[in-house]
Amino acid sequence: MKLPACLIYAALVIVFTTTSLAGYSQATPVKNDSGATFTSTDEIVGKYAQLLSVPKDSIKNMKLYTVIEQYSIAPYKYGGNDQTGVDCSGFSSAIEKLVYGVSIPRSTGQQAKAIQSKNISDLKEGDLVFLKLGGSSINHVGVYLQNGFFIHATSNLGIVLDNLNDPDTQQRFMTCGSVK
Repeated sequence: MKLPACLIYAALVIVFTTTSLAGYSQATPVKNDSGATFTSTDEIVGKYAQLLSVPKDSIKNMKLYTVIEQYSIAPYKYGGNDQTGVDCSGFSSAIEKLVYGVSIPRSTGQQAKAIQSKNISDLKEGDLVFLKLGGSSINHVGVYLQNGFFIHATSNLGIVLDNLNDPDTQQRFMTCGSVK
């Protein structure tokens, strides 16, 4: 049976979009299976210590992890920057503002220009990590947490954790740094 060309094209677009926009072979959604967010300090500490593979006493910036938890169920929304829907640069912008009190530009490209570049080995919680998902320029941003992990908003999985040591991520890595 010969399939129409439009069906073959549609299938290829779906496969390409799913694999290339996911971009990360090791992405871990932070949304709970129940869709609820944790509210107690102990629940949040336990969850993120486990996800980041660190001891519980490493989770010190409760404001950061509480904001992440509040956004964990936000759906992806291009141009979004609040808990009703968020894209990558809206998410990083919200974290910088809500956690650190710093206003940064809204677009990924402008955020990349607003950082003080540094080496990956020098990253601190709250620093920004920039990647390219297709193309040749920066078009994606995440916020560094610890132990090699950064958090970001993806179009297909929502808010996820990824590790900078993942080979897929290393191929897409462009730059990183602190907000000036």
